[in-house]
Amino acid sequence: MRAVRKIMIASRRIILLGSSSLALTACFDKPCEERNPAQLAFLDGLKALAKPALASGNPLQIEEAAKQSIGLAEKVGAFSDWCGTLTKIEGTAQKVAVTVDIGRQVSLYAFNDWTLAFAGSVLDLFSTRSREPPPPGLSDPAIAALKTLRLGERISLSGRMGEIAGAGVFDWSRLFGKSEAEHRQFLQTPRFVASIEALVAEKKK
Repeated sequence: MRAVRKIMIASRRIILLGSSSLALTACFDKPCEERNPAQLAFLDGLKALAKPALASGNPLQIEEAAKQSIGLAEKVGAFSDWCGTLTKIEGTAQKVAVTVDIGRQVSLYAFNDWTLAFAGSVLDLFSTRSREPPPPGLSDPAIAALKTLRLGERISLSGRMGEIAGAGVFDWSRLFGKSEAEHRQFLQTPRFVASIEALVAEKKK
């Protein structure tokens, strides 16, 4: 009987230890974009808009969801300590453009060279409050940090979405809307213009 009790007690300990290990593993495996409440709320908001609209097949619902998604980004405004993956760097140090994935199929795009970011007459579609040139999308410290990073690296970033740096230059994703296909594409893989003020390699936790 004593031997049976010892086996049962040992089994219970193993179960308890196993449960604790699973809980710790789940904590460490948590996607980095879910650690920041504001970032997670933004991503959940995009998903809540896109999923029913895409499922409906109704082009009017899809168009409205795309517009509301852009509005959601504008409401975010300034953000800090968001987590993402550096997926693309284009241009030179003086004329650079970067893409950062901040969620599943959701990305931010920041640039200092408008001709690199947009081709032809697209740039003319933007309105500004003054004749001053638009502000750079990446600060000098952000560009300096970029030189130390590698593609595919997880980073922490801070900046602004929506109306870029308050200069009256609006999100290029407003240009979507020419067709249902473009609205649908935007909802499936949304990309938002951002100005990035700071970024740093994400520390392993």
